Amino acid sequence: MLRPRRPEDLEACVALLRDVHEADGYPLVWPADPASWLAGTGDLATWVAEEDGTILGHLSLRRLDAARSGSPWHEALPVPVEQRAVVSRFFVSTRARRLGIGDALMTRAEQHAAEEKLRLVLDVAVENRTAIAFYQRRGWRRVGTGELPLSADPWVLSVAVFVLDPGSRN
Repeated sequence: MLRPRRPEDLEACVALLRDVHEADGYPLVWPADPASWLAGTGDLATWVAEEDGTILGHLSLRRLDAARSGSPWHEALPVPVEQRAVVSRFFVSTRARRLGIGDALMTRAEQHAAEEKLRLVLDVAVENRTAIAFYQRRGWRRVGTGELPLSADPWVLSVAVFVLDPGSRN
């Protein structure tokens, strides 16, 4: 079942994020305050996938911050920054993969964006071939690469940059 994330879900979401971090290295740098990292600011909508009271997946749509608004997204999507939303904090339990949870979360995000007349963008570590293949299967278009500054200076993450074109969903 998909539903909006509630404040009382954060503890379970952090535990799930820890498992994903240990298995996959996402996020690359473990946040000093993972609950705040997940809750963040600028969330437009956030959902969790839940089964029998267990959180199995998480996805947020966020406003683009100024540091990321000038990325290849700008040229690929010549719309005002307020009309773009970035897929963020997207992860699925390692024990629940290949069950359609990631697809369900992404479909919900895409539906929400269409309802709100938002254009979706995302970035993903260039080394994360599994995630890149997932996005490409779903019709996302890779529009370039970029560098994402991380919280631990002077680290930057090389990212593949994607947009979802209207009507591109398979």
